[in-house]
Amino acid sequence: MKISKREKVMLLILGILGIGILYYQFGYTALVKSVEEKTKVKNEIEQKYNTARNTIDSMESQKSKVKTLKAKITDQAGPFYPTISQEHIILELDKLIKESGLEGGMKFEATEVKGIESIKKSEKDKELPESSLQADADEYNYKYGEAKGEKNATAENTDSKTNNSSEQNSANASNTGSKKSTKDSNSNKENTVTQLKVNIDFNGSYENVVKFLKSLGDYERKIPVYTIDMTQKNLEEVAGAVNIIIYSIPKIDDETNRYLKWDLNNMYGKAQPFNVGSAAGTGIKSGIDVSDFMVGVKSSTSELPTLMIGKANDDLRTTYAYGDGNNEQNAEIVLTKRDDKYYYKYKTNIDKIPVSYNDLGNEFVPNSDNIVVNISSESRVSDDDKSGVKLKIINNTDKLVKVNVTGDDIRDPRVSIDGDSKNVSVN
Repeated sequence: MKISKREKVMLLILGILGIGILYYQFGYTALVKSVEEKTKVKNEIEQKYNTARNTIDSMESQKSKVKTLKAKITDQAGPFYPTISQEHIILELDKLIKESGLEGGMKFEATEVKGIESIKKSEKDKELPESSLQADADEYNYKYGEAKGEKNATAENTDSKTNNSSEQNSANASNTGSKKSTKDSNSNKENTVTQLKVNIDFNGSYENVVKFLKSLGDYERKIPVYTIDMTQKNLEEVAGAVNIIIYSIPKIDDETNRYLKWDLNNMYGKAQPFNVGSAAGTGIKSGIDVSDFMVGVKSSTSELPTLMIGKANDDLRTTYAYGDGNNEQNAEIVLTKRDDKYYYKYKTNIDKIPVSYNDLGNEFVPNSDNIVVNISSESRVSDDDKSGVKLKIINNTDKLVKVNVTGDDIRDPRVSIDGDSKNVSVN
């Protein structure tokens, strides 16, 4: 059969169309699908890469946050006992009683875990629930220190070596409680702490009783007195009883082990972070003015944040703002007088006191005719040590702000002060 030229052209076109359709179905479509899959894999890898890069880039910031968080927890929990150990408490209280010149004895109630305002007592032989603060301490130690299993093993080992009384074993059992008790504790919205009430009978002069009460108030641990009874025994002596309460709060480092291994003849714990001695807040012995506010500036290699600002003599550090970083940080202190009252507020690169910073701030009473800010710094540890502070002081009061800087690096100071020289004096 003879095919015309036109038919040949049509057959050629039809063949081309057929080849195109076959290529589209079996070649092009498969290729597009492969490209889409590869693109999807590429996007997933890019996303993982970007996430990893963001994590790496934020590590320094996270380290600063961890350091600041640790300092806040350690400072605020510091005055409270890390655990209830009757053996250690007996030795401590006996020493205070003898040093005050009293004669007396002690009687312990059952160790309890409950809210501070609660007055209900648990049964003596009842297994104690876990403190509501224990989970937070365990989580910190798990993320930033020892594993939970290692912590539990350490706590159990400590129990076998240091605790013989049933109350102490029960208290330590609460520190290593089961997952069920942790869950039950977390579901309870009331904040609870481990506590122990102690009744102290005494005989001695009234002056000795006053001395004993003062020693309790000045002691390094918080020991509240909630009742005291006295009767006159004779012309020179009184007899009575004082009831105190011991609180313990779980700690995020090894302070519990340090406390249980405590040698009464030595001093343990972290040094005063401001390095100006205990007289810094009082002005006694050091020759420094009575302080209203304290500022500490540290090297970035310190386990403490590089910048701390707070009110003087604040044992719980509730008024402290923190900053951290191996660089010069900008910080601000604003002092204001309004209606014969004085107010303060300050901020760092990561903190504000108070949080509602647009307000006047928190009220305070100056300790002297001036408002005194004592700043403790330290020499630089290396050429790579760049931490420091540029502190801006805004004085809206009728008093002079006296700034005393001690311990700063002579060659390359960490501290610089920005303020109106008419009402801010730097020493």
